[in-house]
Amino acid sequence: MDAEPHGRDGMARQGSKIMAAATTALVSLGAATAAIAETELVYWSFWNEGEPQANVIQSWMDDYSALNPDVSFKVFWNGRQNQTTVRNALAGGTQIDIMDADMDALSGGLAAEGLSVGWQSVLEGPSFDGGHSFAEDFHPGLLAQAEVDGWTGQIPYAFYTVQIFYNKAHFAEAGMETPPETWEGFVDVLRNVRDNGYNPLAVESDITFYNVHWFNYLIARIAGPDFLMRAAEDKTGETWRDPAVRQALDLERALWDEGLIPDESRGYQWPAAQTTLAYEESSAALVGSWLPIELADLVDDDFEWGAMKFPMVEGGRGNIDDVTAIGVSFVVLDGTEHRDAAQDFVRFTISEEQQKKMAEESRIGVANPRVSWVPELAASEQAIADANLILAENLGIKVAYPDYSSNIFEATHNRFFLGDMTADEFIEEMVTRTRQYWENK
Repeated sequence: MDAEPHGRDGMARQGSKIMAAATTALVSLGAATAAIAETELVYWSFWNEGEPQANVIQSWMDDYSALNPDVSFKVFWNGRQNQTTVRNALAGGTQIDIMDADMDALSGGLAAEGLSVGWQSVLEGPSFDGGHSFAEDFHPGLLAQAEVDGWTGQIPYAFYTVQIFYNKAHFAEAGMETPPETWEGFVDVLRNVRDNGYNPLAVESDITFYNVHWFNYLIARIAGPDFLMRAAEDKTGETWRDPAVRQALDLERALWDEGLIPDESRGYQWPAAQTTLAYEESSAALVGSWLPIELADLVDDDFEWGAMKFPMVEGGRGNIDDVTAIGVSFVVLDGTEHRDAAQDFVRFTISEEQQKKMAEESRIGVANPRVSWVPELAASEQAIADANLILAENLGIKVAYPDYSSNIFEATHNRFFLGDMTADEFIEEMVTRTRQYWENK
């Protein structure tokens, strides 16, 4: 498996084979499952064979077949380009019942109405565990993020939060007793960390979708979570001249100017920066909750991770409890001939017992709020429990306008972030390229 700068791949080295177990408890759990005629469900997977998540999903299929002997599975472990692979296969007439991929990518793709089976009636019905509706098997706000124009065509089963992950010992040494809730308080802690001889923040120069989280959170805290979409959809591009943009850029640049991000970061290629966290040369990073798991084999046994909510900016319109989440979802494809069996299987995967497997064996956040996450991710679990809004990547523009999001917004931001252009140049380029984007539509 090729290494990639994303926790879903880095976690693969932890793979522990999960044995399927058709226990008496599992049989009673599935008592509510309707009898399903002999069926082979074809599942094309976002995971690579042998990854912890793939092992858990294989156990889900084994357990489900133990409950429903007439249901079997045919699996293709395709990896991260699964949605593209599935699209190409569907165009060639291949029959696929279930697939999975990044939630945001699916929202702009196969989870749309007409391509996916809808879930509303199933969500209003009972959960697999019974005693409550299926919709109550999800953290508040998670299903709303999965919707596309009012259509729920995907079911999230696991996800990561994007937060500031930090070395608890370094931040305690810097005098932090509780995570600061203001930007100025956060920067004060970073200054103390720097003065204690550590590099406060770790940054990978080549990973644009990591670095853009700084701008995304700052603009959301300053101008509200809907500002970035307004800027992207302004066909004149002039919204990029809003003073909130300049304020966010200035706060980012100050991190470099004060040495809170070391100059050598401009030369770091993933995973160089995160390795400095493991070796305690650096102290914090703004990244997904895959980070503690990726570095688990490198840190000392007594290393303790903390994770804080992104702080508020004085006078801002945002909410400190708005948190970015990156989810992974199942889609039952519209052309399936086995809708009932496919949806019943997905409903089964969100049950407490099955979600517990994913949380513990894959060490990832899970959709079901009744299931606890591993201790390293306790702060991430709390951030989701406290969430006012669950934010999509790039505050929704990645879903709505993926080419604009990656080729214009992320690419231009990274040039600014690394010091290759000034704030004024960034603003002018975004005004011009946004206008050109819409002129060429």
